[in-house]
Amino acid sequence: MLFICLCLQACTSSQKNVNDTIYHLLFESSDIELTDQEIQSLSVPSAYVRINGQQQIVMVLGAFENGEEKWVSQDRTLMVLRNGRVVKTLEWNDNLLSVSNLEQDPLADPRRLVDGASWSYMLSWTEEGLVRSGYAKSVFHRLADDPLVIGGKRQMYHLIEEKVDVDDLGKSWVNRFWIDPQTGKVTKSLQSLGADYFPIEITILKQRHNEKD
Repeated sequence: MLFICLCLQACTSSQKNVNDTIYHLLFESSDIELTDQEIQSLSVPSAYVRINGQQQIVMVLGAFENGEEKWVSQDRTLMVLRNGRVVKTLEWNDNLLSVSNLEQDPLADPRRLVDGASWSYMLSWTEEGLVRSGYAKSVFHRLADDPLVIGGKRQMYHLIEEKVDVDDLGKSWVNRFWIDPQTGKVTKSLQSLGADYFPIEITILKQRHNEKD
């Protein structure tokens, strides 16, 4: 949270009015919808996040460490992304505890992702407060490019569908990732925290440009 406050304070006079608006939206609103101008003027990496079908919030990037982006909300919850994938959460009603074998995740290089690529890993999460885990297998498919409009700007994105099965629990579900064809970064995603449980929708409004952001 200190990082956010410093980012909001360390601005030029021309940014002050914009940052005052963002501060109000981040810290005083529970259902956030930024205007196109506000999105275009964001001074820190920011994202819309809808957790388990609840109200849309904004999270901002608090740190980037060891290839992982740590996003924080106004109520001090934490979401960790690696290559656009949620790999851990803290202080939500239920939380993703761990994801293994992330080095082999095809999302690490989505522009070279081959249709039918697969990935196996262990997944651990809480479900209504109880710890669950399972061995998951994912198969990836490239769908037709799909447009998104963010901040008034329309762009085509590579759409990747990930079909996930946890056979020992009899669960299956689909994650979707919208990939910027120029940067290879995930701009939007629909994911599940656990096995066909607790959906998460993320739209990146302002990306992290480099490791110093």
